[in-house]
This record gives sequence, structure tokens and C-alpha cells, in this order.
Amino acid sequence: MTSKGNSVSSLSSIQIEATYVMIVVLGLLPMILLVLIDKPMFALAIPLVVIVAFLLLNPRLTFWLLLVSLFVYAPQRIGATFAVHPFDLIMGLLFAGIVLEYLLKFKQGIKFSPYDAPFIILLLATVISMVFAYNISYAIVPCIRIFVIYLAFRAVYTYGQIIGVRKIINVYLWLVAIHGAYNITLFIWQGGHERVFGPAHLGFETFSMTALPMATAFMFWAQTTKQRVLYGSLAIMIGLGIVATQARGPMLAVAIAIPLLIFFAARKSRKESDRSSSHVLKLIFIPAVALIGLVFLFKDTLFVGLLSRYDEIIISLTNPKGTIALRLVLWEAAIRTFLDNPITGIGIGNFRLVHHIYPDLKLMPLHWWIFGMSAHNVLLHYLAETGIVGFLALVTLSWKGLRHSYRGFMQKLSYPDNQVAASLFIAMVVFCVTILFMRAWTWGQGGYVMALLFGLLAAMRETREVKQVQ
Repeated sequence: MTSKGNSVSSLSSIQIEATYVMIVVLGLLPMILLVLIDKPMFALAIPLVVIVAFLLLNPRLTFWLLLVSLFVYAPQRIGATFAVHPFDLIMGLLFAGIVLEYLLKFKQGIKFSPYDAPFIILLLATVISMVFAYNISYAIVPCIRIFVIYLAFRAVYTYGQIIGVRKIINVYLWLVAIHGAYNITLFIWQGGHERVFGPAHLGFETFSMTALPMATAFMFWAQTTKQRVLYGSLAIMIGLGIVATQARGPMLAVAIAIPLLIFFAARKSRKESDRSSSHVLKLIFIPAVALIGLVFLFKDTLFVGLLSRYDEIIISLTNPKGTIALRLVLWEAAIRTFLDNPITGIGIGNFRLVHHIYPDLKLMPLHWWIFGMSAHNVLLHYLAETGIVGFLALVTLSWKGLRHSYRGFMQKLSYPDNQVAASLFIAMVVFCVTILFMRAWTWGQGGYVMALLFGLLAAMRETREVKQVQ
């Protein structure tokens, strides 16, 4: 019996290997033929089809590929208003793979989260605004972007439950930290003369200002010294990456988020009578002091440009200068636009044309910089472009995310669960604060980070509810 079983097993193995060989041969033969008849581009299409098929059948791998691809900014322009990014293509493959997996497993019903309704209302508001847009051609792509963000949210919600929220956050932190290390290395190599954003381009602003407070939260609730050193080091690398960009928005976001994290962490520790957490809380200051110390150590060499940009913020408190003054002009234009178009707005994606709608804006000192700009305030931007409905949908989504993340964070949890809950809470704080002064949360890489945060929060709530039922 044993001998027979072994021969059957051996035969099956041979058959499987033969099948693989046959697939390779059948794939190579047409490729060789196409090359011989001088059709190399068609030959390259064959392995591309195989890769696409493989990714469709392995959506979990495609999910990780999507996360990594967000850190590469390589848009391919199609016309004047449309650009396709590699992560958009991978997102399409991921969604198709999820649908295919759903159909093959004969699943019934789709579970919705508390964030689906405001996302859908926001999407509907953008569609309605597109119908009544000042220039409908400028509204098509932004409308598609909101739809893609919603699909990305659903994908993260699904795979956050399958893969694990904690694991996804850890990979995200490492990706941002590695990118930050690259940025600061290149910044030092260039002697601090150039602002460095790295392969992610301006998307690094969104990555860094969410990841740094998240890494700090993981450091605070780490169970071992090794973990504290690890997450503290990640926080420092991300912080140095922000320094290399010389970007003021992310640094302001972090300067707001970290003290709030300390405040609420101390409050939670007192509530739970957790003395060990209260003691460890002081460690949060170590990465902050290290970063500040490095900046002041090289303030007259590497960080001259950085400190001059931050000086502009202080000066602008009494006499707005540069981009601070520009933001005030943009906000004023957005409010004026809303007051004239309160229901449907001027159309999603049409704020860049506001100088055409209001020619008198050209009389303003900074009018030239308004051309093609966003409002640099997501709420005011959507108030101007989608009217009151889109604005309220975005406010509702933000409020729900902040409230749910706070409630989840304030529950009595294990240390690993505290790390996850605290990191999502403080990331949601960053989101809610920066929609008031940052430009890109609903398109490009920022849109995917928005989908990531809400998707992970929804997945965390779902898995926690399942545990409570069990």
C-alpha cells in the first residue's frame, strides 16, 4: 500500500511539473515567433498578460503591491487634464481580483461600514456638481478620483480584516521610514541646498505627517525596550525625512498631533490607573528632542533654508507672507464662490478656473498664483466645488472617523491593541486638522492614504466586534 501510494504521489508530482513545463513552452513559442517576424512589442504583451492574470488570482499580493506603489510618483499624462499613475492601474487589478474572488467563492451580501454612506453621498455630490459644472471637462477626472478612493477604502476594509490591521500599519510605517531615510541622505549629500521629497514626490508630505505620530504611538505602548527603540528610530527617520522636504504643513501637523497624543495618552493612563504607561510616556520626548537637537546643531549649515521657511510662518502671524498670504487669498476666493453657488458649487475640479469665473481676482496682488490651484483647505475647496451637500458629506465622514477612533482608543485594551487604536486615532486627528490647511486629501496619493486610514479604522471596528461576540 505504501509503495503504491508513493508511486501515485510521484506520478502526481511529475504531472504537475509537466503541466508547468507545457505552460512555459506554450507561452515561449508564440513569443519567439513574434520576435522572428519583427513584432517584439506583441511578444512583450504575453508575459504582461500572464502577470495580470496572476495578480487577478492573488488579490492579497496585489494589495501589498498597491501599498508599495503609492511611494512611486510616475504619472503618465493623457491629454491636458488626465494622468494615470501606476498605483491607479494596480488599484484596478486589485478591485477586479476582489470581485473575481467574491464571485468564485459564491459569497452573498456585502457588509457595509459606518463610513460607506458619507463616502457615497460625497460621490453623489461630486456627480451632481459635475452636471452643473462651469466646465464639465475639468470635472470628469476628479469625479473618477473620488470613486477610486471609495473603491480603495472598500479594498482596505476587506483586507484589513483578512491580513490584520496591525500588520498593514507596520508595513506602512517601515515604507515611510525607509523613504524618510532616503530623503535625509540625499538632502545631506546635496549640502541642504535642495528640498528633497524622494520617489513619492509631494505624496511624502501626507505619508510622513500621518506615519510619524503613528510610530510614536507604537513606541509609547511597546512592551519591550527593543520595540521602543525600534519605533523610536522609525519616528526619527520619518521626522528627518520631513526636515529634508523643508515642508511646513507636515511639520505643523506633527507639532499639533504629538502633544495631543501625549495629552490623551496621559488621560487614558490615569483612567486605567496604568502607572507603567505614565512612566513610559516621557520617552515620547526622546525622538522630538533628538530631531530638534540635530536641527539646531546644523542650523548654520544644512538647515539654513529650513529655518528661514519656518521664520516666515512666525512673521506671517502679523504680516502674512508667501504661501501664507496665498492661502488667505485662496480661502477668500473659495468662500466667495460658495456664496454664489451654495447648492451644487461650481463643479468638482473647477476651482482651478476660479479666475475665469471672477475676472476681478486678477486685480489682486497674488492673482497669478491662483491659476490652477486648489483652495489649500479641503473643506473650503469642496464647499466651493460641490456646494453644501459635498461639504456636509466630507464633514460627516471626518467627524465619524474622529469620534469612532477616539472611542476605540479610550477603551481598555491590551498593549498591542492600544498601539493600533492609538495610531489610528492620532492619524485621524492629523486628517481632521490638515483638511483645514493642506491641499491634497482627495486625489493622488493623499486620496489613497485617506482610504487607508478609514479602511483600517473600519476593519479594526469590525474585528473588535467579532471578538466581543465570540
